[in-house]
Amino acid sequence: MKIIFPVLVLVALFFGSRQLIKMRPDPQAREVKRKIPFVEVINAEKKPLRSSISAYGTIQPRTQTTLIAEVPGIIEEVAPFEKEGSQTTNFRPGGFFQKGDLLLKIEDVDLVTMEAEARANLRRVELQLIQERELAKQAKLEWGDRDWSLASDLVKRIPQIEKAEAETRAAEARLTQATRDLNRSQVKAPFTGRILKTMADVGQQVGSGASAALAEIYALDSAEINLALSRSEMNFLGFADGFKPSDELNVQTQVLDASGEVIHQGVLDRSEGVVDPRTRLTNLVARVDDCFANPYSKKPVKNPLAVGQFVNLRFIGAEVDVFLVPESAFRTQVTVLVVDQDNRLYTREVQVIHRTDKEAWVTGGLSEGENVCVTPIEIISEGMQVNLVNPTEDSNKTQP
Repeated sequence: MKIIFPVLVLVALFFGSRQLIKMRPDPQAREVKRKIPFVEVINAEKKPLRSSISAYGTIQPRTQTTLIAEVPGIIEEVAPFEKEGSQTTNFRPGGFFQKGDLLLKIEDVDLVTMEAEARANLRRVELQLIQERELAKQAKLEWGDRDWSLASDLVKRIPQIEKAEAETRAAEARLTQATRDLNRSQVKAPFTGRILKTMADVGQQVGSGASAALAEIYALDSAEINLALSRSEMNFLGFADGFKPSDELNVQTQVLDASGEVIHQGVLDRSEGVVDPRTRLTNLVARVDDCFANPYSKKPVKNPLAVGQFVNLRFIGAEVDVFLVPESAFRTQVTVLVVDQDNRLYTREVQVIHRTDKEAWVTGGLSEGENVCVTPIEIISEGMQVNLVNPTEDSNKTQP
């Protein structure tokens, strides 16, 4: 009985399940509706735009030099000088000066003595030259009626006169040098500029074994900005290494403040012809005129720059015909999606010459008036059907 009962249960379950299978309804076929995605597009429109690149750099003076003492001695006085009253020249770090301004005086007692000795020596050799010429005249008189051409050069005193003439020229040169050295005891500014740092002061010996350096100075006329750009960025701006600068080829340089406003303008002056092996960037130099603080300028300098200041730059280069394509339209760095007249989607490879945070500058791969898809799509197939959200929108406009 224990064996028969489980068998009967299994048999009953088997026939019951078969009956349930026969009673199930037949499935009805349903039509599968394909979902066509909606996309936003822009019309490709080529327009001329000025190439522009943002960069940064450090302000350096275009002309910077070490002022040195050309004669040895002890520094007696530095600008400003008490005897000369009020003056703007100041021989201190940050001090301004004009070209020709007296910056400092070196003790000149020895130089005055040397000039006086050179002047006295010149008068002595000039007297000797006059005497030799008079002796030559006397010798000719003493020669009498004889043929003077037969007389030797020594009798004619030609060597003596030539010696006296050479000594006179040498004495004149020594006097000129002594006078120049005396003038150099007063150190004057070679250009209008400013002092970066001083390396000497009153009572200090300069030259004659001591250092002759007096100060580091720079000119106020122009500043240079060192920066680095890639070759592609240089080509984008239309800047070619080694070209002859002209108004047509100059790349404008704009110095920006913290808010992005232009405070100074200049030009991209030159390339240093050196590529940094670490960054593979080319070293360039931009020039900005009249950007330093200058108390001698007829027009005050607004927002003056300082040596060593870190600045933001914007370069405005050549005009380029491009399509502006939003970054959202790109599947890869060089691939976008275009929609044909039948609203079918295709991939297209394009030529990108520049990128910003929001859009890319495309020069090739698109045609005027083509629809470019700006809606990101995860999975696509070539020729897939799409619906346009904005089929009547004008170029380069997307719905929010």
